[in-house]
Amino acid sequence: MKLFSERYNYIKPQDIMIRENITPEIQNAICSCYDRMRIYFDNHDVYSYRLNAYLEVEKYLWCNFLNQREYNFAKGHAYKIVATKFLEDVSNPWYKKLDIVEFTIKYLSCVDEILIKNDGYRRNMEYVSEFFVRCLNREFKRLNFAYRVVNNEIVEITSEQEIKTIEIAIENSSKNIQEHLSKAIELYAKRPSADYRNSIKESISAVEAFCRKQTNKNTLGDALKMVQNKGVNIPQMLITAFEKLYVYTNQPSSGIRHALMEEETDSSKEEAYFMLVSCSAFINYLKAKLGNEF
Repeated sequence: MKLFSERYNYIKPQDIMIRENITPEIQNAICSCYDRMRIYFDNHDVYSYRLNAYLEVEKYLWCNFLNQREYNFAKGHAYKIVATKFLEDVSNPWYKKLDIVEFTIKYLSCVDEILIKNDGYRRNMEYVSEFFVRCLNREFKRLNFAYRVVNNEIVEITSEQEIKTIEIAIENSSKNIQEHLSKAIELYAKRPSADYRNSIKESISAVEAFCRKQTNKNTLGDALKMVQNKGVNIPQMLITAFEKLYVYTNQPSSGIRHALMEEETDSSKEEAYFMLVSCSAFINYLKAKLGNEF
């Protein structure tokens, strides 16, 4: 049976952060980072001591990542295209594609270490390894990819459990709560421009809807107090924490629950994701405490 989010074509929770998969858009973005690296090499004299710096990257990947014969790299005077061809090969699993990217990063870092050592000082410039990593992280963030390059290694920044928390909150809740959470996901993942401010609004509205259903109170603070009066033992620190989050979404300076203002403070992607996971987890927590499904 299809859930509300599927019936009404809302974005699925798995789509707010793409993990264990490389979409065509992410694949194209990574290939573009390799294209920009090639241009970067051509435009910086500091790498001119190499005959063809980008070609050396491809040759290194050919010999050391694919473990092919060096002789065959330029066989017939036609050099192999290695990185982007490997990324675009549908037979290669997503994690092997990230392997070649990480392999490239480590090689570029070694090249720059030699360059810095030979120069005896650090030039007032961004080295190619830093440039490549910055390009990758910018694209990963833009396309909601659940990974980042940290210390020359690709690490996951979004856990499967966080996504599961959102899914459980949607699957086991009443229609109006599902509606708010599904809308929060849709606004978060909206392309080309996400609406993080209203995503936060929908996330906190899901908690409000849950508490209002239990208590008929209009404000979250009053509703939480009523839930406690029902004999549900919720640690005061947790109540205080959520009350403060609620205040944050309602303060005029943030503009989240108010009409747009001339000097509105932009809500970040990180804040919107934090609120989506936190509100989903809090709904699951309250349902477990009350011992019912709503």
